[in-house]
Amino acid sequence: MSIWTAWIRLPAVAQAVSSGDYGTVLRTARVAAGLNLEEAAALAGFSASTLSRMETKRNRHWDVRELRRLAEVFAIPTHLFGLSRSTFDTSTVSLTAGADEDGDPMRRRDLIATTAAAVTGAMVLPLDRATAAHGMADTVEDVLFGRVSVPPISGNQLAAQLAAARADFRATRYAQLARRLPRLLAQAIAVRETAAVDQVPLAASRLAQAYNVATQLLIKLHDNGMAWATAERAVQAARGCDDPMALADARRLAATVIRRTHHRDGAQKLMLDAAQALQADTGLPDAAHTALYGQLLAAASYTAAMRDDRDSAWTLLGEAEDATRRASGIKDGQFNIRELAVYKISVARVLSDYGTAIDYARLVDPSRIISPERRARYWEDTALALHGRGRPHATFQALLAAERDTPQEVRFRPWAQQLTADLLSRNSHSLPGVREFAGRIGVR
Repeated sequence: MSIWTAWIRLPAVAQAVSSGDYGTVLRTARVAAGLNLEEAAALAGFSASTLSRMETKRNRHWDVRELRRLAEVFAIPTHLFGLSRSTFDTSTVSLTAGADEDGDPMRRRDLIATTAAAVTGAMVLPLDRATAAHGMADTVEDVLFGRVSVPPISGNQLAAQLAAARADFRATRYAQLARRLPRLLAQAIAVRETAAVDQVPLAASRLAQAYNVATQLLIKLHDNGMAWATAERAVQAARGCDDPMALADARRLAATVIRRTHHRDGAQKLMLDAAQALQADTGLPDAAHTALYGQLLAAASYTAAMRDDRDSAWTLLGEAEDATRRASGIKDGQFNIRELAVYKISVARVLSDYGTAIDYARLVDPSRIISPERRARYWEDTALALHGRGRPHATFQALLAAERDTPQEVRFRPWAQQLTADLLSRNSHSLPGVREFAGRIGVR
């Protein structure tokens, strides 16, 4: 039983949840993670005194955003804080055919070409002034080449740090993750290097997880060189932890990096090999293994679409859907049927079947996608599909919805920047507010 499951089942936690005593829930989660007030406050972005008051003050008025932040940082299931899944207004986004559906064929071909450029163009954008000033990629490079060293921390502390980093990624808090990432990597390396013999597999698994988070962020930033370095380190670490799931996930991200460098045949083979090995080595005994297997097949499907292998793309996606539906009891953070639905949009869009992509998008309620990072992918594919269909007004509305829901995704990611630049150059007079929007996300 994990430390997370153990504390959740304590009678004191059940009593605190029933009485709305969220401070006790928070304190129990912090103690279970092995964090003192100062360490936990640094993770959450509060002062130690503020966090102490949160834990001890009875009948405190809690802000929903505050509770969500704490839940994400300390991996607290949201229902323990009386929270449902986050919601946001999507009523202004219309996926039905509208006035801007029509357009001459030449203009539509231009739009499709522009969309392809937005998808394949590589760009590294600074996260914020502080991060840019310190050079996030250079700092990670310092860690990888051994120029940064920190003392090891306890296993529980490292687990909490990893949970916080993963929460930042899922919530699209890329700037925050970039600031915490170098130290997290250095701590995971220190824990692995000093681990007792019987603790080496667990320490190696956590090191692989840290490298995986780094790879995910670097992929988002289109820093393919550094992403390849961290992905390769993740695979090396995972091979030393005797955990087939850790190895499969590390290979999935390594294949993603390979795909991003246009070696798509090799990327698809690596993803399919990882899926086959996971199935052969484990027999897919539970929902977690089956969900990861489905995710590997879905990623292979997307890769096939990028290779313009239409038949393989849809066949693999069908197999991924079958596996995902078999994975009953999937937990938050694991691949699920809603994320599979977003892959359908992605595959259709990459194959230039923009109408089909929009049809799939109509079937998805983005407010029911738990992970903001996955919702961001929904907005990305929907906006690009609408753009490919020659519908600038609907495209802009999807960008606005993405900005409201996942602002850092729009502010820092190349797809949003390039798509906005195209709307600005082609439709600035017919799209009220597009210039102001472009200014907000740094497009000139």
